[in-house]
Amino acid sequence: KLVTPFPRLTYADSMARFGTDKPDLRFGLEMSDISDMAADTEFRVFTSTVENGGIVKAFNAPGCASFSRRQVDGLIDFAKLNGAMGLVTIALNGEPGPLNDLTQEQIRSAAARFLSVDQVREIANRVGARIGDMILIIAGQEKTTNFALNALRNEMGARLELADPNELDFCFVVDFPLFEYNETTERWDAMHHAFTSPKNDDEQYLESDPARVIANCYDLVANGVELASGSIRIHTAELQERVFAVLGYTKEQVRQRFGQLLTAFEYGAPPHGGIAPGIDRLIMVLTGRDNIRDVIAFPKTQNAVDPLFGAPDVVDQEQLDELHLKLNLPEVAEAKAGANG
Repeated sequence: KLVTPFPRLTYADSMARFGTDKPDLRFGLEMSDISDMAADTEFRVFTSTVENGGIVKAFNAPGCASFSRRQVDGLIDFAKLNGAMGLVTIALNGEPGPLNDLTQEQIRSAAARFLSVDQVREIANRVGARIGDMILIIAGQEKTTNFALNALRNEMGARLELADPNELDFCFVVDFPLFEYNETTERWDAMHHAFTSPKNDDEQYLESDPARVIANCYDLVANGVELASGSIRIHTAELQERVFAVLGYTKEQVRQRFGQLLTAFEYGAPPHGGIAPGIDRLIMVLTGRDNIRDVIAFPKTQNAVDPLFGAPDVVDQEQLDELHLKLNLPEVAEAKAGANG
């Protein structure tokens, strides 16, 4: 079953609501940022996270207040396996109903003694919870929190059988940032690639505020899988050089690595763009498979071994000489040293 028309989500909206730029829209369980509410509680896990620049996000699991301690512990372990420091659950025990009747005794949570009934009601209202539901909350740095909460959302969608396996729910995700800051290298990286053009209105911010620049790119997503990705490319040397400069390339590096491209632009390249679908991923979604190796003709194992052709394998010296290759692997050097000794 194909759901049309395909909705368009901005990158910011997709990350805020689903914690990912590849959302599965076959079910709800949308997330809400509750950082403002969390900061006003006496729960140190929440307050310290917000004070240190992190976020607190949550979503509602309908009808799950009856989850056992063992089930809740399983969810906590799952969240930790996906990078979270922990998981806070708030079960609203009782017969399904409105929040006005909620009492302190009905709140089952490890954080219950740090939260008033009114605070729980406020959080529940924001995530759309009622009595009988369970609220799942993760606190941490934005990237880590979004990743873990998205994984947990998909896990709950599967446990509660919310996704129709016969439904194809497509969407376009647009308006990605052009750059993302790399904390390790302390420089800007291209979120897609260095040849994606910025939105015309954002070119003015390339040097002054790179984080503000939005890219002319788009992804096609279905059932939580990115099926195609595309962009409108840069077609002038001047703009391409400005983008390279933001990425930290020197003029000499640009000339050595991309000189041919910039020279070609000088002859007059037209505006151009496109989109590249992943056929294997599309077949995986259409056949209901969870692993892309199930639909690849000659898949490799997780250890990068090709069982059909027996690759990788030992290469003889004649083959290396033919390709003008020389090996300098530690184990080879050690073996030679042992043989000579």
